[in-house]
Amino acid sequence: MSELARKMKELVERRRDFPFESRELLEKTAYALGYDRPLIVRCYDTRLDPIFDAFFKENGWSHKDVISLPGGARALASRDPADAAARQAIFEAIKTGIAVHEAKWILLTIHFDCRGYGITFPSNEAEKERQKLDIAEAVRFVRTNLPAEFFVEGRFVDEHGIHPV
Repeated sequence: MSELARKMKELVERRRDFPFESRELLEKTAYALGYDRPLIVRCYDTRLDPIFDAFFKENGWSHKDVISLPGGARALASRDPADAAARQAIFEAIKTGIAVHEAKWILLTIHFDCRGYGITFPSNEAEKERQKLDIAEAVRFVRTNLPAEFFVEGRFVDEHGIHPV
């Protein structure tokens, strides 16, 4: 890893609200580090398309890999044996995105009002809190199973946008 790559990795690790404010800094270093080619795990709910489209446009991403499935990153957080096959399939798809397109930024998302959970929550707050815990667990799972050079981030999606957790 080059000195520039090491410095950028250090900066990325300190800043959990990536991407950077400085578009110039991002453009100069992102390609070398693989951060201009994110791999996104999201729910396949089409209600989210305008939100993701705006997010991609805002960040200037023309190249991205998207893994879309019911519940988004939910299965990565689950310890239920019924989700083991989905968890493994998502992780294999992540590894393929890394190998084929050299993605270094893995963005895991779960969204509000997701029917992929298959349960009814007692309140909106209970749902949001559970989903934020699931995002954190999904991030831990992926970080534990990938080398440290990969930036793995969890984000919560609602009607207002895509938010760091």
